[in-house]
Amino acid sequence: MNDGFTTRLGPGQALTLAAVRAPRRLVVTHGRLWVTLAGCADDHWLSAGDGLIVPAGGRAVVEGWPQAAFQLLQPAVPRRASSQASARLPVFKFGVITS
Repeated sequence: MNDGFTTRLGPGQALTLAAVRAPRRLVVTHGRLWVTLAGCADDHWLSAGDGLIVPAGGRAVVEGWPQAAFQLLQPAVPRRASSQASARLPVFKFGVITS
């Protein structure tokens, strides 16, 4: 199930994350996740609160162990501020709020 921000995997469910141009941060929000990155010799086991970077052009297979929920975060796209007020809004970059 995907609510737009969080993807949930039940027992026995696996999902392939397709390669995209930009790196993404995968963050586990619930349970335990088994992650295999294409071209990486080692698998990764992540628990709630853990995360890892899926590199640009990288593909990953994820599976809940036995179940998990995670978010796949995109990097912020730099853009010019149209006003002073919007220039003070925080920018989200891989889980870190910056001003």
